[in-house]
Amino acid sequence: MRSWKSRSRSEMQALETRTRPLQGAQLTQLLLGGILCLTIASHTQTSAEAAGGRGSGPGAGTSEGAGTSSSSAASTAINSDESGDPSSATAFSSLAQVSSLLPEASALSATSGLVEPYLDGYATSNVTTQIGTHAYLPCRVKQLGNKSVSWIRLRDGHILTVDRAVFIADQRFLAIKQPDKYWTLQIKYVQARDAGSYECQVSTEPKVSARVQLQVVVPRTEILGEPDRYVKAGSNVVLRCIVRGALEPPTFIMWYHGAEQLAADSRRHRTQLDPNLPEASGEGQSTIGSLIIESAKKRDTGNYTCSPSNSPSATVTLNIINGESSASAVTSSAATTRAYALSILALLLSVILIGVGHRT
Repeated sequence: MRSWKSRSRSEMQALETRTRPLQGAQLTQLLLGGILCLTIASHTQTSAEAAGGRGSGPGAGTSEGAGTSSSSAASTAINSDESGDPSSATAFSSLAQVSSLLPEASALSATSGLVEPYLDGYATSNVTTQIGTHAYLPCRVKQLGNKSVSWIRLRDGHILTVDRAVFIADQRFLAIKQPDKYWTLQIKYVQARDAGSYECQVSTEPKVSARVQLQVVVPRTEILGEPDRYVKAGSNVVLRCIVRGALEPPTFIMWYHGAEQLAADSRRHRTQLDPNLPEASGEGQSTIGSLIIESAKKRDTGNYTCSPSNSPSATVTLNIINGESSASAVTSSAATTRAYALSILALLLSVILIGVGHRT
């Protein structure tokens, strides 16, 4: 009997741990059923002991004694505390232990019937990031229970993640479970094509979901001046690379002469970074990185590329020419341009004259 009671208590404890997935009404019924079973078992044991005690005494063989024993089982159980019967005390002790669990279990059953996963936040939110950086799309789920959280890319309906499992070959996507109930979608090294709508879904019926609109900022990079430069040998050259529209200024701007990276501070080359310069239009800020070439020489001819840390690169061609050849090259270039313009003008004038002659 004692082992049966112990098993019943363990079953009740296991039932308590499983209250989350159960509905409130089901849990209450199970608890009441357990209490009723223990009560019946206690009364049955008390009745059997009472009947055995009377059978061993005088007049045990009479039917009247048996009937009296059967009818007084309940009163014997009720008065077991006064009689000092140890088995009855054990039974009622077990019943008291189970009864003590009733308020807590009832509270759990009341809440378990009402708890459903829900999203904490707005149905639609916006995240803005810059190309080349990492984007983090938040989804805060409360009372998740045994449900799953999925991330969907809406432009093609592609399932990206389910819980921590990733269902896309692109390794830039990752689901991160954070302690504050956030299921965050991480997109590494964001590209311009990553812009668009993403949806966080919880596997309830009906579906619970929220959308995140990802905006990708692509800064503009340019080298001020003409794309082809002609500079006289021995003069100082300054190339200025400007970055516009960045959310944050670049941490560095690297310069290259062809495929060779130029040192930031050498005997003949110096670089300079001027961040957070206000735009002339008053919209946003820009960053200028300068390359200074002192006493340019013929070997300095070639392509120069500025490569900011957080925006595309830009390239310019530098031509170093010597003394007289410099002036002749510039004069020749200007003469060629004027001759070409005069040729076009003469051609247009001929077409006009021919048209007027046909009309007359």
